[in-house]
Amino acid sequence: MFKGFTVVVVALISTAQVDQYLTDGRYTDAAMAMLRQIGHAFGF
Repeated sequence: MFKGFTVVVVALISTAQVDQYLTDGRYTDAAMAMLRQIGHAFGF
């Protein structure tokens, strides 16, 4: 289970780094904004 979690974390970090390099973080910023809004909707 820990190995799977580690793989997911590394994949997400790698994807965010590629996004920062190729599109100046446009998609990463949008995904973070969406997660923030979902959190607000659930009261987090």
